[in-house]
Amino acid sequence: MDVTRIKQKIKHDLKDEIHELKNKFSLNQLPSKKNLVYHLKFEKNPKNYPKQLIIKIFRTNNAENEYRTLKKLETQELHVPKVLLYKRPYLILEKIDGVNLCDFINENLIKVTQLKDLSQEMQKNLIYCIEMLANWISLIHNKNIVRKKKTSEIIVLNKGDTRLRDFILNFSKDTLHGCDFEESYEGNHVDDLAWICCSLLDTDPGIFETSEPKHKIELINIFLKKYYQLNKNFSFSFNYFADRLIENLNIVIERRSLDISPVRKASILKNINENLL
Repeated sequence: MDVTRIKQKIKHDLKDEIHELKNKFSLNQLPSKKNLVYHLKFEKNPKNYPKQLIIKIFRTNNAENEYRTLKKLETQELHVPKVLLYKRPYLILEKIDGVNLCDFINENLIKVTQLKDLSQEMQKNLIYCIEMLANWISLIHNKNIVRKKKTSEIIVLNKGDTRLRDFILNFSKDTLHGCDFEESYEGNHVDDLAWICCSLLDTDPGIFETSEPKHKIELINIFLKKYYQLNKNFSFSFNYFADRLIENLNIVIERRSLDISPVRKASILKNINENLL
């Protein structure tokens, strides 16, 4: 469906909830594999809504799950987009200003092999944003521990399918916001960690560009170390982490239809620190 038809549909479906849609606005589509996501910008400042919004039109059955998760995290004062309106299949969200964490990390690692190849200031910035990410993940887990019977395993609310691209970094406000919670679920806390480390490894420059991306391994170790410094009561299972990491990398290979063999436990794992506590 082209943008003109989408605009007409949004105006028709949400005219009673967002009266400002009768005024002029622009609509730009954002990348999303599962749903339709748009950046809406009103020409003039509206009375009851921000000038810029994010509109998510669900094609999956996960709208309710994302809405409930976001409202829960809002009450816990975690950095997530504020829900402005929910009317299935529409989820209207606050637009978060900043740079995408995935782009910030990868654009600064091009043509270098190790963090020490960067300027001291850039090393500091990259380490700082990775530690911010560890802090964000540790907060969502710590505030949402679910202890289930007949198991000693700590079950938490996982963000789910957790990618670097799901985070917006704002240096001026010293904040990191997490976005996209449609896959959130209760499970082992290591699941989110493995997805983050997978995203570090599989995004360019990563293991699909070089056999041993040392800078990404360094960032993984910094991320895991910081997470477990913050969550001292959580136990790290290297075997569970390794299995999930390899599984996730192979999911990425299948998603992207890459013409390469499945990843197996290889040399990259030996450089990831097993002793984090």
